[in-house]
Amino acid sequence: MDNRMSALDLLLASVEVDGDGARAHIDEGWMQGRTAYGGISSAVALAATMKLHPTETPLRYAQISFVGPVGGDCRIATRELRRSKSSLFIDAGVSSEQGFGTAAVFAFSPDRKSHVDHDRLAMPDAPDPDSLEPVPDHRVRPPFTRHFDMRPTSGPRFDWKSDVGEYLTWVRFAQEPACHPMIALLAMGDALPPAAMALFREFGPISSMNWTVNMLTGAPQTEDGWWLLSAKTSYARAGFSVQDMMIWNRAGEPVMSGSQGIAIYA
Repeated sequence: MDNRMSALDLLLASVEVDGDGARAHIDEGWMQGRTAYGGISSAVALAATMKLHPTETPLRYAQISFVGPVGGDCRIATRELRRSKSSLFIDAGVSSEQGFGTAAVFAFSPDRKSHVDHDRLAMPDAPDPDSLEPVPDHRVRPPFTRHFDMRPTSGPRFDWKSDVGEYLTWVRFAQEPACHPMIALLAMGDALPPAAMALFREFGPISSMNWTVNMLTGAPQTEDGWWLLSAKTSYARAGFSVQDMMIWNRAGEPVMSGSQGIAIYA
């Protein structure tokens, strides 16, 4: 970890209001194959939304569809869907020279008083991240993963040829960003390989189709930059997988839940 401007902050510096929309540039370091990593296109959509529709109300929900490849010079168009006393809904779309790429709906809402207080999202037992080996650099590792320090709990590499479709990994940014914590968490939240890859008997390409995100706190924070990410699939058949996703902070507090649909070409 160093004090230079982080790769995420450098990218977000390119997000600028341009007329009734915004523009940004996603460089090659954030790519995976022919498209940008889904977490970064989602983060760009959120950053542009927060510039174009400023609000102190925290993000609570995001529904994101990865419609097509996106990267390089991008254009972000937004639309206010509804504003009420309790919620603000914004539609955001990211396009590039490759066409329309990422569609998102963001919902912002404050805490509410409630007599209901229920939490069964206990963090699973996991070794301390400092006791684990990082994922080694490798020529097949997607470029965007080099922006993260990843410590899988099951070993230095992500397992496959397994009977359990699950990954549990400590993750932090290689350079801690100074941006809004919601944007940073969205940029990190999709960093793990799809859980169905743990079931592969032979390698093949995959593609995230959608991502539903629920923010469980309005002020996410952790110690030493570490977050525990979980991806778990209970169904993978006919070239399609669905998975549940979770993020806990270093103290074991749940901060984000989600789900995702994955196309499998193996």
